[in-house]
Amino acid sequence: MNPSIEFVVTKRLIIRRMAETDLLDFLAYQTHPEVLRYTPIEPLTQERAIQFLARQAVVEIGDEGGYIVFAIHHVGDVKMIGEIGINFLPKAESKGEIGWSLHPNYQGCGYATEAAQVLLAYGFRHHKLHRITSICDTRNTASYMLMQRLGMRREGHLKQSQLIQGAWQDEYIYALLIEEWLFQQSIITDK
Repeated sequence: MNPSIEFVVTKRLIIRRMAETDLLDFLAYQTHPEVLRYTPIEPLTQERAIQFLARQAVVEIGDEGGYIVFAIHHVGDVKMIGEIGINFLPKAESKGEIGWSLHPNYQGCGYATEAAQVLLAYGFRHHKLHRITSICDTRNTASYMLMQRLGMRREGHLKQSQLIQGAWQDEYIYALLIEEWLFQQSIITDK
C-alpha cells in the first residue's frame, strides 16, 4: 500500500484526511457562488456532501490510481477552509493531477499555495510521480497564478473545453516534472 497523508502541519495549516465532522465547513465553500463560478458542478446537497466526506475519510490509493481529497484546516480559526486533491492516474503512467478549492474568505492569503506545496511533495516524494498537472478556467486568474507560483509551466490553452453554467469556457493546463520540482527544492534548501 502506498503511503498516505494522515496529517501534515505547516505554519498556518493542517493538511489532513477529511472527516464527517467537516460537513458545515465543507458545505460553506462548496455551495458558495464565488467557488462555483469556475467549476462545472452544481452546488452539493447535504446528502451528497455527507457521502463524499465519508468516502474521503477512508479512501486509500492503490496501484490503479484514484482521486483523494484532503481538508485544508486553518490552525488559527480551528476549521476547515477548503480542500486540496490529487488524482493519481494508473501507476504505469506515473502522473497525477492536483486541484484545490478554498472558501472566498480565505483566498488571497497564500493558504492554497501552502497546501499545494504539501501535495506536490506527497505526489513526487511518496508516490514517485514523474509529472503532475493542473487545469483551470482561463478566467480564474488566481488559480493559474497559483500554478505559476508553484513553478508549474503553462503547456496548453484548451479552447471551449468545459461547459460551465451553460457556456463553453476555455481552460489552461499547467504541468511540473519531478526534475523541475527537485531543482526548485534544491534552490529553496540552498537559501
